[in-house]
Amino acid sequence: MTPEEIERLAQRGESETVEFKATTGQRHEAVKTLSAMLNGRGGQVIFGVNPKGNVTGQQVGEDTLTDITNACQEIHPRYPPSIDRVPLPDCAGREVIVAGVPSGTRKPCAYRGRHYVRAGAATLDMPEETQLSLVLERVHGTARWELETSGLGFEAVDEREVQQFRDDAIAAGRAAFDADASVPDVLLALGLLDGEGLPNRGAIALFGRVGELGGRYPTLGCRLVVVDGTELADELRDDVLVNDNVYASLRKAMAFCDRHLSWRTQIGSGLQSETDSEIPRAVVREALANAFGHRDYAVAGLVQVRLYADRLEVSSPGQLHFGLTPADLYVPHSSHPWNPVMLGCLYRRGIVEQLGSGTLRMIRRCAEEGLGRPVFVAGAASVACSVPRWGHWLRPDGTSVEVSKLEAAVLSALIVGPASRGELADALMADAADVREALVELREMGLVRVEGHGRGSFWLLDTP
Repeated sequence: MTPEEIERLAQRGESETVEFKATTGQRHEAVKTLSAMLNGRGGQVIFGVNPKGNVTGQQVGEDTLTDITNACQEIHPRYPPSIDRVPLPDCAGREVIVAGVPSGTRKPCAYRGRHYVRAGAATLDMPEETQLSLVLERVHGTARWELETSGLGFEAVDEREVQQFRDDAIAAGRAAFDADASVPDVLLALGLLDGEGLPNRGAIALFGRVGELGGRYPTLGCRLVVVDGTELADELRDDVLVNDNVYASLRKAMAFCDRHLSWRTQIGSGLQSETDSEIPRAVVREALANAFGHRDYAVAGLVQVRLYADRLEVSSPGQLHFGLTPADLYVPHSSHPWNPVMLGCLYRRGIVEQLGSGTLRMIRRCAEEGLGRPVFVAGAASVACSVPRWGHWLRPDGTSVEVSKLEAAVLSALIVGPASRGELADALMADAADVREALVELREMGLVRVEGHGRGSFWLLDTP
């Protein structure tokens, strides 16, 4: 790291991944922060920069780096930080020390027996539920709900569903078995048999017979409702409880949305007309597949599909794991499935792609159809995806707002990427004053934000 890079970091200020300490005399507080960064996205503690962002440096003696390293020995599991010395020019031998850690691979990490997390620029005690979630992530590779024994035999498996899956996977070019593979052969190839050669929980979740599920698997299925208004307290126009395996539940949820969403017909690139629902079926399918594929089946509750007057909302029990946040879902990100075997089966059937690109495809398709951007919200007990219906836009918290024609055009333009006020006016061929007024209104609604100052400022859609 160079002195110029240190200056830039100092100007930006402290954040979730950067903290300043005036001297290494504050090393114990710094190591506490490093342990919190290991539990998050990683980060750097910079010694020789005061909290106001003034780069002062310090004299570095023979024991300075050793003192930092020894303090880090009190982080468990142990993870020595990288330490970089940055001499400051024209400062009489003073240096800045940068101690950095990546996101830890053995979370949760503790410092002196206590667990910490970063929240903005603060280091806080880690909530107990977060500790439990990190422990579950650590053992995730070998101890998962989907791999546990089901206690059921092959009689509990819907043979026709497995055979249809086999044929669909072969047609999609994603099969790991032959066209005449038996049900046990297919399940074995998919990793859906336990140590006794019987269907595991993943097999029952995907292919279980309805009559065999009974009360053993209360988390399978979904609740489908149509709400006449925009709040759940409003009157329900339709209410369906589905208790079935994942594939059957997906089909029933898709059919439910097809039945209640409006449909439109338009002339495509050829002579034939094209028909699709007001929310493209590909977007609906992706939202449903994500809910069933990524949910935590060990957590009580069902996938909830709610069709409001202004939006479609699909929520699933569980949390975002592996450090993923709602903001990450709006940009390219890697795939970290909570149920990798089950999600692999959705991939083989051509329902998902397993690339972490599903949310981006949803956003792009909605933009192509002139819809507002989908919103992803993660809570302590569930993850929700909301997709606006025609004429509505969603705030980052998932609530809807009505916008004018110009405001809608501005929002659509910002889906493509950030833009200055002048660029928006040129792209929309609109009066600059009108665009300025629209941007102010949209910011007050919580839909957009501005970054930078003066002529270097630009506008972008707000995210959680």
